[in-house]
Amino acid sequence: MMPDTGFLLDVRGLKVHFPIEKGIVVKRTVGHVRAVDGVDFHIARGEALGLVGESGCGKSTTAMAVARLQSITAGKVLFEGRDLAALAPRELRAARKDFQVVFQDPYSSLDPRQKAADIIAEPLRIFAKSGLLTMSDTEIRGKAASLMDRCGLASSFAGRYPHEFSGGQRQRIGIARALALGPKLVIADEPVSALDVSIQSQILNLLKDLQKDLDLTFLFIAHDLAVIEYFCTRIAVMYLGRIVETTDAASLYRKPLHPYTKALLSAVPLPDPVKERGRRRIILKGDVPSPSVVRKGCPFRERCSEAMERCALEAPALAAVEAGHEVSCFLYQGA
Repeated sequence: MMPDTGFLLDVRGLKVHFPIEKGIVVKRTVGHVRAVDGVDFHIARGEALGLVGESGCGKSTTAMAVARLQSITAGKVLFEGRDLAALAPRELRAARKDFQVVFQDPYSSLDPRQKAADIIAEPLRIFAKSGLLTMSDTEIRGKAASLMDRCGLASSFAGRYPHEFSGGQRQRIGIARALALGPKLVIADEPVSALDVSIQSQILNLLKDLQKDLDLTFLFIAHDLAVIEYFCTRIAVMYLGRIVETTDAASLYRKPLHPYTKALLSAVPLPDPVKERGRRRIILKGDVPSPSVVRKGCPFRERCSEAMERCALEAPALAAVEAGHEVSCFLYQGA
């Protein structure tokens, strides 16, 4: 067992590479898509870390790798000092009660053949059947009913199937299911992106209340910076499979450092029309490079207006430039 770092979750050098294969009869690997390429971050107990970036930057792959729903190519995922990447299947199953996932799509993440109460109770039944949990069927049904009530679902909904619910109600079922085993960490993979704006605020407020009442820790994935600002205490910005900046939410919005972070924030509309007209919008040149191409140097240099010669020769490490603020950019690092 690794020594406890004091963080609930400590991810070190995480890599997830997908092989590129060619051939019909005999397949051969000709390269790899580096979806996640050396990610480091940590989450303290009780906080919410937001992972933000463009679509395709590796956010969801990172989340699924942390939850061990995606194979890990390299790196460590330390949960309370235990490396989840090194656990045997039975050990991993026993550990799963402490970390659960709320998925992005409330339509495809629920079994259409099960009733709402059975979907919520399923994790409890699985653990009870495997001997990892001691609960009677009556207790399981009572727990499911309590979770429905806690997540804003009427008891009369227990016998309904997923297609009979709205998108927001389905996501509430998904949240209740994630809470069934009493997890310490909830991995929320864009939990409101598929919902109407009016419903998004309801779900975010529900998650905030649950975090406070149940002392939950969150890894929160989103591409909407306004959602991240509202919900998260710290933010990590991803680009092309790597973390390029991380700090507390207030500092990031007040004083972004990485050129990519500045570009992301400049695209967020301001509610004040005078300020909106007067600010400078940063338009990135070109497209996001393919993660299947091996590059030397900084992965953002081709789109960066402040790139220098050094950026083409080596990749900057994620390093602290001030207390609690880390950035991967030579503009803020010495020789």
